[in-house]
Amino acid sequence: MNRSRPGTRLRLGFAAVLALFLGALVAPQALAAPSAARAAENTVVATFNVTAYTQWGQQVYVTGNRPELGSWNPDKAVPLSSASYPTWSATVVLPADTGVEYKYIVKAANAPVVWESGPNRTTVTPPTGTYITHEAFRN
Repeated sequence: MNRSRPGTRLRLGFAAVLALFLGALVAPQALAAPSAARAAENTVVATFNVTAYTQWGQQVYVTGNRPELGSWNPDKAVPLSSASYPTWSATVVLPADTGVEYKYIVKAANAPVVWESGPNRTTVTPPTGTYITHEAFRN
């Protein structure tokens, strides 16, 4: 009796099922690619850089009038990285050719949120490409 045939059928069956499964996972992404490309055409990559001198335990964030920036809600603000301290930085995808208002804030555990002073910062994102800020936190 040859027992290798049932095992071969099982491996082929598994391979076929795996191929069908992977095909089902890949196909929806391939169908979505054109709309993702259109969405990318209507956005810009914005990098916020701000020089801010902070105390241990403090974190700098950016927030603003756009949902991508937390809609002025400090709990939804975008955290900036301190990897290049004292320059804090974060990258956000924003809609192209759109007016944006924003401010930097500092948060720490068990402390009130500190909003930078002065009027809201304002800009209009470019129609394509990137937008980069290099600013100083206003105390």
